[in-house]
Amino acid sequence: MKAKVIVVGAVAVAVAGAVAGTFALEGMNVQKNTADPATGAYAKVKDHPGLTGDLVASHIETWYHPVPWIGKEIDSVSCPDLAAVKHTKITCTAKSGGGRVTVPVSVVEVAGATAPRVTWKFER
Repeated sequence: MKAKVIVVGAVAVAVAGAVAGTFALEGMNVQKNTADPATGAYAKVKDHPGLTGDLVASHIETWYHPVPWIGKEIDSVSCPDLAAVKHTKITCTAKSGGGRVTVPVSVVEVAGATAPRVTWKFER
C-alpha cells in the first residue's frame, strides 16, 4: 500500500512541476533583442534611423523556435526595415511546414539618436 501512495504522490508532484514549468515558459512567447550601433546593420526608414529587415529576420529565424513546445519551426523569414521609433510595429513573414506564418515585431526602447541602440521584441 505504501508503494502505491509513493507512486501516486510522485506522479502528482511531476504533473504539478510540468504545469508550473509550462506557465513559467509562457513568457518565452515574446523574445526581446537589442541591436547595438556597432553591428552596422542600420537602415534609413522614413527619415528615421532603423534596423535592416535582414537583421531582424536573422534574429527571428535564430530565436523563434528554441524549444520544441513553443512556437513552430520556421524558415525563409522576411521583414521590412524597422524604424528606431518606440512603439513602431512591423509584421514579418516566414514559412512553416506547408504554410506561412506572420511574426509581429515592435520597438520597445530606443537609446541615442544618430546610431541608436534599439530594443525590439517579436511574438511567437
